[in-house]
Amino acid sequence: MGRLIRTFLANDNPDGLKTVEISNMTIKATIFPRPFLKDFLLREESKRPGVYIIYGKLIDENLRPKLYIGEGDPVSERIKSHGINKDFWTDAFVFTSKDEYLTKTQIRYLESKLIDSAKEAKRVSLENVNTSSLPTISEVDEAEVQQFLEAIQLIIHVLNFPFFEPLSHQSEPPRDDEVIYEYKVKSYLGRMAIRNGKYVLLAGSTASKNFVNSASQSIKRFRASFEQDGALVDSGREGELVAVRDIPCDSPSSAAVIVCGGSAAGPIKWKYNGKTLKEWEKM
Repeated sequence: MGRLIRTFLANDNPDGLKTVEISNMTIKATIFPRPFLKDFLLREESKRPGVYIIYGKLIDENLRPKLYIGEGDPVSERIKSHGINKDFWTDAFVFTSKDEYLTKTQIRYLESKLIDSAKEAKRVSLENVNTSSLPTISEVDEAEVQQFLEAIQLIIHVLNFPFFEPLSHQSEPPRDDEVIYEYKVKSYLGRMAIRNGKYVLLAGSTASKNFVNSASQSIKRFRASFEQDGALVDSGREGELVAVRDIPCDSPSSAAVIVCGGSAAGPIKWKYNGKTLKEWEKM
């Protein structure tokens, strides 16, 4: 069953301030680039309690994007202060309730959970100096806030910001009818499945520990991120790594890069029953 998510361009500008709502839910997201901060402060949403995320992608590609997660009642004063005191951010995501039901305890709970999720995903550099402690809330409030939390993560995901998506996850055994592509280079064997719109390098795949001479710095950083995450570990065999968790990738080439340690044309490297992925996609 599908889900309706509505986006409204408040300035009639796709690069300006926009709101996002999920059908039959009270959550309302307001997203805006930094130059539209004053526009946001004039809106009703700024006067409500809520949680927010401010984000900045650094010029130095060697560094992870920065993120700060906070809460406010109302959110306006906190966001306004960040416009003066924090230089790194370029975009803001503010989440409030259309019925103004969120309590101070609930938004503190949301803030803490979002900080924990960002830490676990290891996608960004968190600007939060102090870790927000998880407040005690009732069982009913926790269930309600959990729905709000999942809605926030869904909206962020739909907007194509992977703040809360883990680099890898616990392995899921292939189904009996699942197509598993293979990429063999030297003694290394990668196995890949296509799941939920991602090209998933499966746990058990082996990869070259060494990079090819032509490997760029971006390729080295990309592969190293999975070693730091613990998804790729030394197999015990000389020059070999093994995936101990499933690794979702945005493209078949990204999955192939992990295996071979260099640039690779994924659509023609991955094969199933003697045919390349590219050939299967044409059928």
